[in-house]
Amino acid sequence: MNKRFLPFLWALLIPLQAPAQDVGEFSPASLQVQEIRCSGNTQTSCDFIRDHLHLQAGDALDEEEIRNAELRLSALRNFDSVAIHLEKGAQRGQVIVVIDLTENSPIAMEWVGGGSHRMEVDRLLFGGRIAHQNLFGEGKFADLTAVAGVPLGGPGHHEFYDISARYADPVLFGRRWFGIASAAWRKLDFEDQYGNFIRGEVPEFRVALGWRFADFSYLTSGFIYRPGSEQVSGRWMRDGTFEFGGGADVNTFDLSYGWNSEDDLLFPTQGSTLQIGAAVDFGGTIKTRVRAGRLQYRKTWSWAGGYWTFAVGGDPAPEYLLTISEEQLFAVTYARPLRAGDNIRRGRWYIEPGYDIPGWAPGGRHIYEAGLKVGYRADTRAFGVIDLYILGTVDANK
Repeated sequence: MNKRFLPFLWALLIPLQAPAQDVGEFSPASLQVQEIRCSGNTQTSCDFIRDHLHLQAGDALDEEEIRNAELRLSALRNFDSVAIHLEKGAQRGQVIVVIDLTENSPIAMEWVGGGSHRMEVDRLLFGGRIAHQNLFGEGKFADLTAVAGVPLGGPGHHEFYDISARYADPVLFGRRWFGIASAAWRKLDFEDQYGNFIRGEVPEFRVALGWRFADFSYLTSGFIYRPGSEQVSGRWMRDGTFEFGGGADVNTFDLSYGWNSEDDLLFPTQGSTLQIGAAVDFGGTIKTRVRAGRLQYRKTWSWAGGYWTFAVGGDPAPEYLLTISEEQLFAVTYARPLRAGDNIRRGRWYIEPGYDIPGWAPGGRHIYEAGLKVGYRADTRAFGVIDLYILGTVDANK
């Protein structure tokens, strides 16, 4: 048991015992949860909050689960602060678990603007998301996201537009289940200096169901329907040949496993996330094919006055959470926290050296891309989260 919890249990149990009773006869496991209460919530139902604590009235007290619940609730953007404490119950050996929190605005915003030089192509990226994160006072989630990549010049071309709307229910059938429904339209026109290309417009509709288990793990299964989509592609292969691909009306079934023990998606200070899965593409003009999904892993720790993050596969999207970013396949980030002020809840500048392997070049040569990203991210009271960055890469083949 965590030693820092012992003084509290000592103070809690002394008033409950008879004069001749020995405190040593009680153990944390023998304490029973009498009730779970919420404090500080004016817009959010206590049922939604309690669903993130995997304890019920009548269960034995579990200190580790209490700390895990604090982490789960802190990772949501619904609350500005979360703390759980215990109060004496009505009978000896019983405790009341109190979840004390401060709510954020139900309207959340995220804005991203950046410039990059990658694979000899210059471009600007702009993106925004507006979300309501507490529909019906039950923590239901709806958002609208738009992102655009605008090319500025270079021997290649990279232009894209992405608009999506989502609805997510974090506790669809109770605390262990969540569901997602989304609709999106995507347009992509990409060609690098080596001749690899992909072009097309893709409308898509997705439904997914997730199940949480253990402390932080979950499984997600989803189906993506793409009516009227059309996409063409061409790429150099390892054996030096050039392969054409693409198709119309391609649908996908996917299955993934993940865990998320981070305390915040956009401003992580501890914990890790992982996602790995597989997908089956079928329908339209293609043959049914099975492909591995991208491995995503991120781990954050504090050291030398800041936060260090190691990431593989770009920024994760655990369960139904998303962020907007321009990613590198492998990256190590150092983030230096900035002092909060009247208009900024929290902020940090960051520097991110990274590496990418975007594909193959003629002759079966791998393309290696080394880059450096520098940015500033802040959670403002008026405009939500703002992320500004510049990113430059060099082609190691040259």
